Amino acid sequence: MQQALQLHQAGRRQEAEMLYRQVLAQKPNHAAAAHFLGLLLHQTGRSAEGLDLLEQSVRLQPKNPDFLNNLGTVMRDLGRVGAAVDFFRGAVAIRPDQLAARDNLGSSLKQLGQFEGAEEIYRGTIGRNPFHVRARIGLAETLQETGRLDEALAVFREALAIRPKDADLLHGLGVGLMEKGSLAEAAEHFRQALAVDPGMARAWLMLTQVKRQQERSLARMQLSFGLGKANDDLKDYGRAFDYFAEGNAIRRAGIDYDADKTRAEFETMKAVFDKPFFDKHRPSGIADDTPIFVVGMPRSGTTLVEQIIASHPQVYGAGELGILKTAVGKQFPPGMKGGFPSGIADMPDKAFAAAGQAYLDLLHARYPGFRHVTDKMPGNFLLVGFIHLMLPKAKIIHCARDAAATCLSIYKVHFRGDSHRYGYDLGELADFHNLYTDIMAHWRTVLPDVVHDVRYEDFVADQEGQTRALIAHLGLPWDDAVLSFHET
Repeated sequence: MQQALQLHQAGRRQEAEMLYRQVLAQKPNHAAAAHFLGLLLHQTGRSAEGLDLLEQSVRLQPKNPDFLNNLGTVMRDLGRVGAAVDFFRGAVAIRPDQLAARDNLGSSLKQLGQFEGAEEIYRGTIGRNPFHVRARIGLAETLQETGRLDEALAVFREALAIRPKDADLLHGLGVGLMEKGSLAEAAEHFRQALAVDPGMARAWLMLTQVKRQQERSLARMQLSFGLGKANDDLKDYGRAFDYFAEGNAIRRAGIDYDADKTRAEFETMKAVFDKPFFDKHRPSGIADDTPIFVVGMPRSGTTLVEQIIASHPQVYGAGELGILKTAVGKQFPPGMKGGFPSGIADMPDKAFAAAGQAYLDLLHARYPGFRHVTDKMPGNFLLVGFIHLMLPKAKIIHCARDAAATCLSIYKVHFRGDSHRYGYDLGELADFHNLYTDIMAHWRTVLPDVVHDVRYEDFVADQEGQTRALIAHLGLPWDDAVLSFHET
């Protein structure tokens, strides 16, 4: 085993692979051999086989933080960032001082647009190790993503006081200064980065962008959204809309969104989860009713409803969780026979039970001891069929709002990260809302009485009455705290 590791580290992968396989032939449950062979296979383009071995090694040693961190890294390489986050989080829980896992967790949360979580991780890392520059870079970039540019620049400058010749820091500060519009100062930091590392291609690229003043589009977009909000507050709605339209057009030009692909995904989900499917399949026998799912379009009242529910003493508000997609993706991967979701039609009922238990394991590990936990990932409305078969006792609350009000509210927001890419073009936004409305109608048809609908406008008009009906539907005893949700 030691010889295999030495060969692996020396880049002699073919010889290392042979030795790893010899170890496993003699001892099939040798966790380290399975793990490092899995890494080697991933490194040599055989990720499917490698992933099986990595998962085997984690099953053998579930408390090994290095194994969890490495598996998370492979998951992220394969585009399964949500699943990666859970493994990184597990590694950090076991060994809180493991810098690599903390860095990976922070960067993955940032990639998913979960900026509050990323900021918390990075600040915790800096608190444990003030000289860990990678965490300072991650924190600064997270602050940039959330529009807190001045704070981000301050973090970069603090880090440069520790390591003034760090090319990554010099480059990061240059990017922040570009966003702020300080082009001359940005160019100077890119030049300093290149003096340290002449081969830093991204610094050369940034210098080119400074010269071409490409940052004007970003500045104009931010200005347009800002002016849109200012005029909206002044009730000059015509001018506000013009500014919002300009900002959205600039943002749309810079992202990749395929409306046809989205439509096909919705149609396939409906085709698979039709009435004959539910006649054939039975929900799992899982009786755990801990999760409360809150679904709907963004800006439709999901946050309000979760706040009300989470004000109840028996409920913990966990916010937007990615673990449903993680559980579904692990049990029903994109490469499954027949493809996802089409291949699900022939899956046995026990597969849904396994996915349900996987979700509960992740939920209870993260939030132990709570009677109920809310999962407010709005886009889970697409997975209602899965939820019903996986966790039939879990409540599903669907938040609806007037279509025009919902779409306008989305159109007025510049979402950070890559989420809600459909929201920057009025036609695409309307089309997505229609797809959402259509699939919710589909769920009501094939799964009557499974989803409980609430309307944002009804809550605004009669908060107490609607809240009492909601709490009663959830089977919770009445508690006046839910009427003071803004104070909890």
